[in-house]
Amino acid sequence: MKRFWLLPGSLFLGVALYAGCSSNAGGFSSSFDAGEAGPIDTSDAGPGLFDDASATASVNVTLTGVVYAPNGTLPLAGTLVYVTDAQPDPIPQQTYCDKCITIPAGTFVVSKADGTFSLPVKTTTGKHFLVVQKGQFRRVRPFNVEKEGELRFDKTFTSLPGKRDATLGDDVPKMVVLKGPSKFDKIEESLNKLGITDIEVQNSRDLVKNAAELQKYHVVFIPCDDRDNPQSATAETRQNLQAFVKSGGKLYVTDWSYEWVRQPFGGFLGFDGDQSFGQTTVSEYDGAGTVVDPGLKDWLTAVGETSFTLQGSYTRINYANTLPGLDPDGKDTLITPKVWMNVDYNGKPYASTVSFEQQCGRVLFSTYHTEGGFGGSGQFLAQEKALLYILLEVTACAGEIGGPK
Repeated sequence: MKRFWLLPGSLFLGVALYAGCSSNAGGFSSSFDAGEAGPIDTSDAGPGLFDDASATASVNVTLTGVVYAPNGTLPLAGTLVYVTDAQPDPIPQQTYCDKCITIPAGTFVVSKADGTFSLPVKTTTGKHFLVVQKGQFRRVRPFNVEKEGELRFDKTFTSLPGKRDATLGDDVPKMVVLKGPSKFDKIEESLNKLGITDIEVQNSRDLVKNAAELQKYHVVFIPCDDRDNPQSATAETRQNLQAFVKSGGKLYVTDWSYEWVRQPFGGFLGFDGDQSFGQTTVSEYDGAGTVVDPGLKDWLTAVGETSFTLQGSYTRINYANTLPGLDPDGKDTLITPKVWMNVDYNGKPYASTVSFEQQCGRVLFSTYHTEGGFGGSGQFLAQEKALLYILLEVTACAGEIGGPK
């Protein structure tokens, strides 16, 4: 089963796909002319999805390319690529429930482990839109189809955006990093390396006190800081974070900030030393990383990361529990945390990166610093690459859908 996410209004999903593309300009390497990759203009976009296109010639085209991270160098797996005659609806600029929907076979393609994609379609000549999307990371670009052939897009069309620019057709999730006084895990530096620059950084965690302000974001990062996190245990904080996640928000927590998971979402994960508040008993350790998730393993292999050490862990997950909860439709279900990676500690594997769903949203916890140790290194670590993959996965739609098997 695969998860894909399109907002209401992307109506091509229920019908045959009228699509295509072309050229040797504006990002193509064929004989077709797609025009420049500039601001989106729909004034001459041609027949709409349900318009009568009988007077327009039908052609067979194959769309090919490589999907890249916002930095333009790291290929991405599992990214949705499709073509439509109508621009997708705007992505809501606040927390919302992004439910998965069924996409008929033959109307889309998903990039492989090495980022490549190939989508054969029968379409009409004229103007269309190429959409490359993973969660709220979305790039939309117009292009023209003039004749049959292979249409090869370059990275200006197929890289996910690192910042929002609605004029160009670029969307990213609204993300905020809430720093504590010690600022141990510099997660924003890792995001910058990945080309993601549209990040708000706040030097306090007071945002969690304001439910309305919290709901203005898609992703909230609470990176490692002092073990003493009394604010995480207040009834107000617990209630606000629970509401944020249940309504579709994504909460990403690392290392000594584990109380920000244990307090509002207690019982899913057990931590070494959690018998007392904020009293983890683990000293810093590095350990060999083992990838548990098959998709992440295939992708890391494709980008050259077959053996690596997870650096800068300061906590240890002792167990993960299946607990009753609600699915995206508010129905009773059982929620089992998903283990993405393990880390070796004294010869025994322990879960190091774990996520679980809460109605429409997700919680993600990592025992290690995203950028390793205390940060600041220019080295591009395997765990930073894994951050991007897992971040994109947890920002995808809520629930499982029926799609091509």
